[in-house]
Amino acid sequence: MKMIGMGCDIGTSATKIVIMKDGTVAGYGVTLTKDKPDQAIEKFINKVLSNTGISLSDIKYCGSTGWGTKFLSLDHSEESLIKCLSKGAHWTVPTARTVIDAGGLSSTAISVNEKGKPMEYRLNDKCASGSGRFLEMVAEALELKIEEIGPLSLSAKERVHMTSQCAVFGESEVIAHVNAGREVADIVAGVTYSVGLGLSTLVKRLGVQRDCVMTGGVAKNVAVVKALEESIGVEVKITYFDSQIVGAIGAALCAQARLKV
Repeated sequence: MKMIGMGCDIGTSATKIVIMKDGTVAGYGVTLTKDKPDQAIEKFINKVLSNTGISLSDIKYCGSTGWGTKFLSLDHSEESLIKCLSKGAHWTVPTARTVIDAGGLSSTAISVNEKGKPMEYRLNDKCASGSGRFLEMVAEALELKIEEIGPLSLSAKERVHMTSQCAVFGESEVIAHVNAGREVADIVAGVTYSVGLGLSTLVKRLGVQRDCVMTGGVAKNVAVVKALEESIGVEVKITYFDSQIVGAIGAALCAQARLKV
């Protein structure tokens, strides 16, 4: 009998759905978290299932994590995000001992053991400076697509110095640099370096252990990853699956583990 399950990571910025089948990822989807989340989540789940050819009745277990788990109408187990990120990162990179997750509005550094169990963590949810929202704000201010920021940063001749670690003041500082005639590539290089530096501060508070794995949407920004590596002096691995779905993978694995209890 085939074992099919689902993992949901419903964040404030993005909703991630993963379908697991016989220990592998059969399909997944990532979308922006929208108004009327209960209806939007159900519709998105049906879309992801349709793409995999799996029906809702085939789902034997479902785990959910994140801010919006309360909006999920399906029978599911609510799982800790820290536990899900740890389990998901360890599943994709079994040698992971430090997990750095940078999402839409918060960032987290987690120390995990050889079994993927979280041992200790540090959380930054007070400021958006090390998050995807800061990068989105900068992209909007500079009329860039979010995916353009990383490659453009790497083409910079020199990076501007960002004095503020606050996303709101940082956006104002970016505009000031534009008005001063600085090159856009140099500006975004300063921004991505600042974000990477902010993440490194969080990780250093925890203590860096190899292997170090980064998850979340910000992990898709090559310049931020490079800045983080330079600051902590350790290679940062990126999961071979979409870095945004690691928490959803973990949620599915947590729910599956409950079946064996």
